[in-house]
Amino acid sequence: MGIQFVSSLLIFVVGVGIGVLLQRYILGRRNTVTKMEAELTQMRNEKLQTQDSLQQHFDQTAHLANSMTDSYKALYDHLAKGSDQFTSAPLEDLRDALSESKHSLTSEPNKNSLEEELTDQALDEAGLVREADKTH
Repeated sequence: MGIQFVSSLLIFVVGVGIGVLLQRYILGRRNTVTKMEAELTQMRNEKLQTQDSLQQHFDQTAHLANSMTDSYKALYDHLAKGSDQFTSAPLEDLRDALSESKHSLTSEPNKNSLEEELTDQALDEAGLVREADKTH
């Protein structure tokens, strides 16, 4: 009976040891799985928050870009209106003056007569007489 009792006790102790090891292994895996599931849930929530923040950022960026485009369009329209209003007549006068001066510069006799006319006008205003007029 002594050997049977010792062998039974030894088998019981080995069984309890195997049971404890299995329990720790199974419970350890459950704890690991539970921790991993909690981390996965946390990461999913962070991903959703990041996606929401990113979506809000792009929505605001699109709104600001549209506002900026509208402002530039309004500025362009304002400048175009001012250009039409304030520069059409002066540009016409400038074009006419340039075409007249270009025409007068292309013909040599008109250039000399224009210079003479301007010189005479300047001398008259200064109260002086030309040398050529003194001899006549």
